[in-house]
Amino acid sequence: MHLLPAAPLSRFAAILLLSLFGLAAQAQTSDGQETYETQKRLSVGVTKYAEARAALTGFIRQRAVRVQKQEETPEQLTAEFSLPTREIPRLDSMAAALGYVLENNLNARNLGTRVQELQAEEQTTAARLTSTQARLRSEKLGNEERVALQSEAERYETQLRQVRQQQQLLSSHQGQAYVSLRLFDEISFPTGNRRVSFVNMPGVEYAYLRLDNPKVGLTSPAYQGYAIKYLFTRGKSYFNLGVYKPTTTNKTDSAFVNELFVINFGQDFYPRNFGRGRRRYLNLYTSYQVGGFILNRNDDKKNDFIPNLNLGLGLELVKTRHILLDTKGSYFVPLNSRSRDLRGLLGQASFNFVF
Repeated sequence: MHLLPAAPLSRFAAILLLSLFGLAAQAQTSDGQETYETQKRLSVGVTKYAEARAALTGFIRQRAVRVQKQEETPEQLTAEFSLPTREIPRLDSMAAALGYVLENNLNARNLGTRVQELQAEEQTTAARLTSTQARLRSEKLGNEERVALQSEAERYETQLRQVRQQQQLLSSHQGQAYVSLRLFDEISFPTGNRRVSFVNMPGVEYAYLRLDNPKVGLTSPAYQGYAIKYLFTRGKSYFNLGVYKPTTTNKTDSAFVNELFVINFGQDFYPRNFGRGRRRYLNLYTSYQVGGFILNRNDDKKNDFIPNLNLGLGLELVKTRHILLDTKGSYFVPLNSRSRDLRGLLGQASFNFVF
């Protein structure tokens, strides 16, 4: 009495469950990257973001076969789309012309094995479905056994439908690439992402400071000395700490500046159109240093701390994963009343190594 109404209910629940699983599987695989032989990841930083965004969205609109995702903000554009493989060189050329290509990865694989697996699975499932349907036509089946066989047949039908959909997707995606694209404004994302790459690179630095307006009896025409330079990001950011001594000594005048004890924080910035500091030799960059120095006199009185700012241009002579040989020229500007007496051209050469 109770089994008869329960059986149709169980059958309905089984059908509903299988349908939901089928829909979920179809949603996951309908546009999955695994159905494309070629997959590409491209990340581009630009200075003229509005023009670059218009060019890339126009390219996607005209040449993409299908757009799976496209999101835009005032700072970046992200998109995922399928593209004919023959259009990949055109996309690469456009990306290189628009700005700095931070990432350009292309992965290709042979899906022939996957096609053979699906074909074998289709044959096996179809044979099982035929066998189950033949058993269902028997008139000697009990009610419970018939319900179980009907559920089994529905499961095989769902599996067969999914296998054939996968085969259709693989066939329809032949000759296409799945592209994941990111376009960002370098003003908003100066490193291409929000992560900072830290390093541990101590080193030494030689400096030569030639003053513009040295005063007789107060300052030497030039100062030179050595410093410890500690580089802590690949960006590159650093601290230096050192002492500059006069090239012309004067022990008779008590107010004569006989030492500059210098401490600075600095950062260097690579130009976007000259390799962004990724070459092994001759990387050009601009820089600033901000900090200060303690001015010492012969009489050891009034040893004030004077803030300073340097703006300069540098050239990395040699750069590898383990060493850095660097040169720099900047204008040394004390930020106080002694600026006229102590400002001048500052040349620096440094050697750093990974510790």
